[in-house]
Amino acid sequence: MRTVKLALLAAACMSAALAQGAPAAGPGMALDNAPRAPVLSAAGLEAGDKPLPPPAPGLPALLKRAIPRDPQVMAAAAALRGAEARYKQARSRMLPNLGLESAKGRSNDLDLGQPVDRRTQTVDATLRWNIANGGADMAELRASWRDVAAAEADLRKARDDCAEKLADAYFDVQRLNHTLALSLVRLSEVGQLVALVARQTEAGKASQLDTQQAQSSQLDAELTQDSLLAERDAALVKLQVLAGEAVPELREFTFAQPLADLDPGDSAAPLSAAKERAAAARLRVRSWASTMAPKVDVQLRRNLNNHTDPAPTTISQRGWSIGINWDIPLGGESQYRRNETISRADQADAEVLRVGQVARAERDSLPARIASAERSLALLDAQVVKMAALVHGTGIQFEAGRRNLQQIIQTRDSYFSVQQRRIEQSHKLLLAQMRQRTLAGQLLPAFGLADERTAVPPPN
Repeated sequence: MRTVKLALLAAACMSAALAQGAPAAGPGMALDNAPRAPVLSAAGLEAGDKPLPPPAPGLPALLKRAIPRDPQVMAAAAALRGAEARYKQARSRMLPNLGLESAKGRSNDLDLGQPVDRRTQTVDATLRWNIANGGADMAELRASWRDVAAAEADLRKARDDCAEKLADAYFDVQRLNHTLALSLVRLSEVGQLVALVARQTEAGKASQLDTQQAQSSQLDAELTQDSLLAERDAALVKLQVLAGEAVPELREFTFAQPLADLDPGDSAAPLSAAKERAAAARLRVRSWASTMAPKVDVQLRRNLNNHTDPAPTTISQRGWSIGINWDIPLGGESQYRRNETISRADQADAEVLRVGQVARAERDSLPARIASAERSLALLDAQVVKMAALVHGTGIQFEAGRRNLQQIIQTRDSYFSVQQRRIEQSHKLLLAQMRQRTLAGQLLPAFGLADERTAVPPPN
């Protein structure tokens, strides 16, 4: 009875796969067209709500929806807005400051030799413009613009990380769906083998030990199927959590064409961010003479209201002044501050070397890994074809009595193992190709997504 139930279950699953447009799995089948396993559905709608249109299927559409709401991307976008605000603050320091001063007081004055108790209430408008401060404002302005570029590179890195993380989970579910399809076929074939051995046992052509051995092989196939189902369900939950939505349908995705060997320094986000921060740190290093230069301010003042009782003999209505402020810290604060900026610049330069070294090490190892995976995949494809023919031949010989049960079970298990290795190798190749595009800064374009960049004009 168990054999009949398993055969019916396998037939039902294969019929559902064929209804979805996927061919049935078997010897020599195309693994990329394996049937999909069912996935979790979205939450139900409340009463009275209009049904929303289903989201577009496929990995690129999923990434387009998921990347903007990823926490890492949101944090990087907020950091970019903060960097742009700091740049605008630095730019505003190049313009004058408009002020309004109000004073109210009382004083005991001596006016023409006579003591006077005078009350004063004045309102003045001022315009102050710092025209020289040793180049500190211009250095900060240029460095802030570099900080904006670094924050923009951090945002690109966050988008790449989100896309790579989500695609990794997507490809993992895709791999397990392929393996599940093959496991389902194996389970159906083992069920047919158990039924065949049972008939041979009833006819006296096989012993009870053969029946038990066939049933043991069936139990092993069931355990494999249950384990794969649990692993697929866990991977699907992970994918849906990362995506922030239900994933009702998975479509196959492969990268269209091989990627040229690009230098990660050309467009890779991590190295670009490190270089921009190093440039910003170097721009903040001022010369010793600049740190000791005086500050020069031009100030215009106009009196708006003056209530002084008794009135003085003269009242200033308007005027201008130039002030020079020259502070020389006797404790050496200026020199120590300059030494700090030099150390920070050296640290940023070392970080550029570190990031570049890590990127080059991974980049240089990827072509050999990809080439090895492609060679192994071609060999496994050939082995799958040969094993399919071997399985078919041993099945005919077993029915003719020229092969024993142990041989056919071992042959079918080996065939399933080769198919699994082929799927695993294809999965590794896909991940290596994705990583290569990430290092080259070409991951989002490979998924058909725009690489957004900020449009902050550089300072003059």
